[in-house]
Amino acid sequence: MRHTPSCRYFRPDPVPAEVLHRVLDNARFASSGGNRQGWRLVVVTDPDLRAAVADLHRRQWDAYIVHAREGVVGYQGDGSGKKMEHGTAYATRRLNRTDEFSARLHEVPVLLVCYVELATLAVTDSQLDRPSVVGGGSLYTLIQNVLLGCTAEGLGSALTTLLAAEQPSVDELLGTPPGYALGALVAVGWPEPDKQYRRLSRKPVEEIAFTDQWGRPFTR
Repeated sequence: MRHTPSCRYFRPDPVPAEVLHRVLDNARFASSGGNRQGWRLVVVTDPDLRAAVADLHRRQWDAYIVHAREGVVGYQGDGSGKKMEHGTAYATRRLNRTDEFSARLHEVPVLLVCYVELATLAVTDSQLDRPSVVGGGSLYTLIQNVLLGCTAEGLGSALTTLLAAEQPSVDELLGTPPGYALGALVAVGWPEPDKQYRRLSRKPVEEIAFTDQWGRPFTR
């Protein structure tokens, strides 16, 4: 869990089917609502299909990055609670890395297009006055297992949800039947080690977990 970064730079070497099958064979034991296991993955390795999927992703990324560059401010901690980097410098580097990733997405040897069957979902927050965040929960437990499984095999991985906005085009491309929602794209391949993050940084527990009341830090 501490060593699964979003990989932005991949070697072109193919991923053996048996390795990826092992990742998915373990990942499928993720929990899901009612144990319905409504997830479905399309493993895209054909170069032409990868290029087509990458083009659709790029269309969404190009629109997203314009707004992202206008608001590049942020905070990056090292897990100790001390400030490491603030403002546009860190955010700009992060966006530049992701922009390179998007531009070279077609070169990544495996693209996992991740769907979930709508009939298996219980969207319990659909009546609230905000966007739903619950519906796809069962899909993302599987995806997290996939990311961790890739790390265990020495593979790099990167999760993006931008492709969901292109679902009609993706469905046509992959022959997806009705009744499924596209929830994510996961890029998988062998990482370029000299370009990988060496250390992940996250907010400390006390900033994300509270005791009994919001704002009261949970501590040891």
